[in-house]
Amino acid sequence: RLFCLLWFSAAAVLLDSPSKGDHIINMALSRTASSLGNLSIFTVLSSSYAAAPTTSTNNQCDVKSFQKVDCHQTSQDQCEAASCCWQSVSPNPGNEPWCYQKAGSAPTCSLGGHEAEPFSQDEMAEIGRLFAANLDVQNSGMVVAAQDHNTGPGGDYYFDWMRDGALSMNAFLETSSSFTSEVEQKMDHWLAWVERSYQQSDPHGDVMAEPKFLIPSGEPFPGGWCRPQTDGPGLRAITLMAYAKAKPAVGKQCWALVQKQLDWVAANYSSDGCDLWEEVHSGDFFWNRYTMRKALLQGADFAETVGQDVGRADSYKKTAQTITEALQQHVDPSGYVFESENRRLDTAVIEAFNVGDMADGTFAPLSKEVVTTLEALTGSFCNAFQVNQEAAAAKVAGVLYGRYPGDSYDGGNPWILLTASVATLLYRQSEVLAKGATVPADSAQILGSLLSQDVSAASLLAAGDTVLLRMKKFLTNGLHMNEQIDRNTGALTSAKDLTWNYANVLKAMKARQEAKAALGETRHQEVFIMM
Repeated sequence: RLFCLLWFSAAAVLLDSPSKGDHIINMALSRTASSLGNLSIFTVLSSSYAAAPTTSTNNQCDVKSFQKVDCHQTSQDQCEAASCCWQSVSPNPGNEPWCYQKAGSAPTCSLGGHEAEPFSQDEMAEIGRLFAANLDVQNSGMVVAAQDHNTGPGGDYYFDWMRDGALSMNAFLETSSSFTSEVEQKMDHWLAWVERSYQQSDPHGDVMAEPKFLIPSGEPFPGGWCRPQTDGPGLRAITLMAYAKAKPAVGKQCWALVQKQLDWVAANYSSDGCDLWEEVHSGDFFWNRYTMRKALLQGADFAETVGQDVGRADSYKKTAQTITEALQQHVDPSGYVFESENRRLDTAVIEAFNVGDMADGTFAPLSKEVVTTLEALTGSFCNAFQVNQEAAAAKVAGVLYGRYPGDSYDGGNPWILLTASVATLLYRQSEVLAKGATVPADSAQILGSLLSQDVSAASLLAAGDTVLLRMKKFLTNGLHMNEQIDRNTGALTSAKDLTWNYANVLKAMKARQEAKAALGETRHQEVFIMM
């Protein structure tokens, strides 16, 4: 009876007062062990309970993993003495701080704002000029990552990365106002370079998985690097198919390359490789899987219409379906989409949402999974970067985004290309909503919190504007864009005139243009109905 009384009392009190509950539990363990002859199970239970590491149980310590703000204390005693919360995390692929501030201690960032065009037409023309200067360098058809031979920690960026080149040429084709002779010439030269690249002898193994090449010779980079990288062939295939659509005369020429690349993707989509940041190895990167899926689905149609190859089309569709099923495993229990098991929260996922979307409902822009990922990244980088905390404290809307929590490359800063990618997602959300998509209740609640206002096509477009305008504030060298913005001072840092930056800013503004058009049509319809 004493045993039951003490244990039920402990449970009841624990709910009301943890410290009193602890006392009663210890007393219950002691009395029970004594009355049962000090049986070992109770001795072990008692010692285990007493030795368990204490974790703050105050409601103020109930903070989502991606909203934790590091208190920079190295022990539990120091952490609690600093009035912070302590919770050990192991394993910790998301780099969560063990010692973090209590809920409400740090200013909260907002994406809410008013519509304001981030870049003028003249500014867009200048960005386009800076972008084009890095394409078809030395008339080689190659795309230089940055015309910067000494970036600091990254060293020389004067190389053609397979990934960057494919994404940049796709952006060039997509964002050009018309199919001019300049566009055609640069695309033709890039097509010739892709053909030439696969004729290279690669001392490291498979040239399909080679990350970067020397300019202008086209030889694979001879030094050590994070290899293999498996996302390039699929990204190249996507761009080649887009070019064949714009210029049907090169269809057969593109099909010969697309076939070669997608056969390789179908055979190697699950193989181990490096992430797009060239830092960690895995076989389950979301970025790779989602973009490969798009390449294969588009490739199936291309195989039928251009290649007249039904067998390959069926093979590509089957592999794409297998990848689609595997993608569902990337949803974290907390709801966001993670990049890989060893690199959880990563803005590469947002870039994947934009690059790999097929408008078929798989991670649609307003889905709970996509919106939760946006929430997680916004909360994480709001808290991690001083420039974001200062803006939040001053009630300035907009957030700068980095790669992943715990990033240390060149100090682990906001990246311009990723901040632009988030803006693109917000514009895409605005467009689909304006065109009649519905916002799931869970997504609406999250977005409403991020925007600090009602969710609408107009408020989402304004949110994209606040992100780009916040980024633009730190462009202190005209419209030249370095890879990163210092997390504390806001100074531009790392590689100068990064090509991927310009590609993503141009794509963001293209997405804004499409959202504005959709919003204009919606407003026109509303006026017509009212009349």
